[in-house]
Amino acid sequence: MSIICYGSVNPDLVHRLDRLPAPGDDVRSRSWAWCYGGKAANAAAALAAWHADPLLLGLVVGADPLGEVLVGALEAAGVDPGWLERDPGTETRHCVVLVAEGGQRTIVGTGYQDARWQQVPAAAWHRADAVLLDGLGGSAAEAVAEGARERGIPVVWLDADPGAVAPGELVAWSRHEHTIAEAEGLAELGARVLLTAGADPVRVWWDGARLEVTPPRVDATDTTGSGDVVAAACAHGIVLGWEPERLVRWAVSAGAALCVGGREAGMPTADEVEALYGAR
Repeated sequence: MSIICYGSVNPDLVHRLDRLPAPGDDVRSRSWAWCYGGKAANAAAALAAWHADPLLLGLVVGADPLGEVLVGALEAAGVDPGWLERDPGTETRHCVVLVAEGGQRTIVGTGYQDARWQQVPAAAWHRADAVLLDGLGGSAAEAVAEGARERGIPVVWLDADPGAVAPGELVAWSRHEHTIAEAEGLAELGARVLLTAGADPVRVWWDGARLEVTPPRVDATDTTGSGDVVAAACAHGIVLGWEPERLVRWAVSAGAALCVGGREAGMPTADEVEALYGAR
């Protein structure tokens, strides 16, 4: 199974804190570490943990020290960084992630307003069974979606402008950014919509049917990338031909499993996801 993961890719500098800072605070982290980051990279790492073949593309990465940090972190996660375009004239973007007790986090990103995005090479199209798109890629991601449609390849969107999603495609949205009314409106146009809400029930509109799935209860230590893992699991399930209810329940189990240890502990394996899925 090969899935193109197209979108934001950057190293994350992750600080663990006792609490998130308020304006004017001077706080100290309990620990810090570099990690791969960006929605497409998080999704690719999850797919690699499930023994899929993620083809990671999207943001053009620099040939600078931060780019080397990113490449090393991706390789450690089992993701091939060789599909990424690297340009010596480009500065690698990065994010600072602040994680507090209970898994709540704040993210500060750099430089995406003038980012450059790569094209999908023919070799990737020939291998792709599905395409997962990060809406942050804007018009570049929309061009990739059009390429997938021309080739009859299923598309899953991880956050997207409603106008970018075609009928029959799945979009994973968060209640932090989109309302139930927006999801219902997009579903009426023929899209499949999955609306997450943290630990609260996930609402799903799928080809005229409606589902509501409560994620497994876990002791969360870091919620960073949970929504990205949910979208990756959706693409994984679509390629495997799963029925919508199994697909959604497995996806929310995958997102919950990540929250237990966070990316520093590694993406949850398929067996770990199945354990949560089966315990429901």
